[in-house]
Amino acid sequence: VISNLRAEKQLPILNNFRFIPSEVVYDPFINTYIKLIVGSGTALDLTSYRKDLNTGEIKDTLSGDLTYISGELQFQLAVNDWLAFNLGAGGFGRLGTNTYTILTSGISYTTFLTLGGKAKIWENDKMVLSTTLDFKYQSVYLYSIYDYIKEVVETGGIDSTISMLEKDNLSQTFLNLNYAYAPADWCGILAQAGWGLGEAFETKTRGNVRVGAAFSVDFDNVDFIEFPIGILASVRYNSFGEGGSNVSNIFTYGFKIAYTGHKDFDIGIENTYQSLSYKASDEKIKTIL
Repeated sequence: VISNLRAEKQLPILNNFRFIPSEVVYDPFINTYIKLIVGSGTALDLTSYRKDLNTGEIKDTLSGDLTYISGELQFQLAVNDWLAFNLGAGGFGRLGTNTYTILTSGISYTTFLTLGGKAKIWENDKMVLSTTLDFKYQSVYLYSIYDYIKEVVETGGIDSTISMLEKDNLSQTFLNLNYAYAPADWCGILAQAGWGLGEAFETKTRGNVRVGAAFSVDFDNVDFIEFPIGILASVRYNSFGEGGSNVSNIFTYGFKIAYTGHKDFDIGIENTYQSLSYKASDEKIKTIL
């Protein structure tokens, strides 16, 4: 007797091509894995003005950088060859690199928990299509030094009602279609399209669109190279940020270099880039000297 819930070992392979996983565009494969993700990043050239709180007069233009650190642990379990469930937890933090960016952007950190399910819809030797349902719950903490100083100036003193800490609990739910196609044994394509409901920091729940694509090459299967290194390029669009930022129309670009010499595990470095546009107002960029 063979249990229907027993899944044989499944690898993300189509047409003899081993797909490189991406954190920008998720794959449709039903497999079991444990994934550890650690990273750091920098937001360059955050620019704003110095404004007199009493007169509103602009005194100067200032700029600086922000530093980010992040970590996440993910686990996915394939219960059979068409259904998998996943669980994850992690967090990230942000800190300015000089007095200006600490004042304008404050100090923030986020913890989150993710839950999800994945079901295979269709598969052949070169293609696979799955659907996923993902839920993410975040607790966001922001120490807003600017708002604290501004409120002290406006009220003329410090009392117990003035707090530097702002906190918000956010949730997001996404329903996605995930697709993989391997036209040859040395390259593959990932695609993703989804819609969900979510929140940004201190905003109401609204709809969010997620669309992405990735292309990867495994040089180990290229006849005149045969070296176990692969590369992946990816792009994803969101109506607004998935990490809690109240920023609209976000494009995320990714590039990854990975070792492909072992079929049972993945290791690599993935670099991502985002260009964010903020409105030039006191509600979006705030500073005081």
